[in-house]
Amino acid sequence: MNKPPDATEVDPDGHRIVFENEHVRILEVRGDPGTELPMHSHRPRVVVPVGPYRIKSVDADGTETVIDRRPGDASWVEEEHHSATVLIGPTHVIEVEVKSAAKTA
Repeated sequence: MNKPPDATEVDPDGHRIVFENEHVRILEVRGDPGTELPMHSHRPRVVVPVGPYRIKSVDADGTETVIDRRPGDASWVEEEHHSATVLIGPTHVIEVEVKSAAKTA
């Protein structure tokens, strides 16, 4: 399977790059309830919610997961390919992608 486009490509208004260097890329992510994002990819990252939200994530293999996050609940998320729908929000998240954690092809 080919790697889906980066999240910033499928949702440039909702996935805004706020800082990038050779070590990290930091995104500010926003989305309103009902927002649907097609299949896309993320590098390994730390996810830090600014506000509470719930999303439905569908992995490339079709596995569906409902994810609830609360403000400040930082979590590590490995590289992923998924589509997403904002169920409850609006979402407001800071994501810190760690470039050295990415798998090499």
